[in-house]
Amino acid sequence: MKASEIQQADLLSLSNLDLEITRTRVAIAALTSGEAFAALRQSQRDAAASLIESRNQLDSVELELSRAEADLKLVEQRIDKDNQRLNQTSSSKDAQGIQAELETLKKRKSDLEDFELSILERKEQAEAAYQVIIHDKKLIDDELATKESENEAQIIKLRSGLDLLTQQRNQQASRIQSDLLELYEKKSSRGLAIGRLVNRECGACRITIGATALAEISGLARDEVATCPDCQAILVR
Repeated sequence: MKASEIQQADLLSLSNLDLEITRTRVAIAALTSGEAFAALRQSQRDAAASLIESRNQLDSVELELSRAEADLKLVEQRIDKDNQRLNQTSSSKDAQGIQAELETLKKRKSDLEDFELSILERKEQAEAAYQVIIHDKKLIDDELATKESENEAQIIKLRSGLDLLTQQRNQQASRIQSDLLELYEKKSSRGLAIGRLVNRECGACRITIGATALAEISGLARDEVATCPDCQAILVR
């Protein structure tokens, strides 16, 4: 096949554009896959689960505290009522019974107050743990949001670049004769279709060409399309 040196150089430029387009598409695919954020998203899910568990523990302690406070209030009300009865009774027997009950109630009140204090301590610990998890989750959320925003900006930039590369590719392809372009497209379907011959090395497969094959290639006219004897790529001399 005949093709001027300019045409062959244009074809090599087209190949370079195709390589850049392929690299850009691979980069876009990698960014849109979300694999880069898999570990961070898992951390976010773990933090969310921990937050729910911590909130449930805090709710449980608060419920327990509410019940203890209600029990203590009932005991205090009963003590007030018994004190009123004690002040009103004229029977020594009744007074002894009321005083015995008051002693029991005071012991019950003391136990409930101690129990309430222990619950308050656990509540304080649960609240502190809950706030730590909230803080940690916010850090993860913020980091993920920032990286996703940066990722999206990079995707937009690459897609814009891909559009420009595609336009340049179409313009470049329009300069190449149809039969040469068809040969290039056919070879491209099997791998790298073109490379520059540097010394004895094929720029496509990077294999050193033997002396006999190199002599044959060197003997071809400059406008004759040469191919690599190993990979069959077009060789630009």
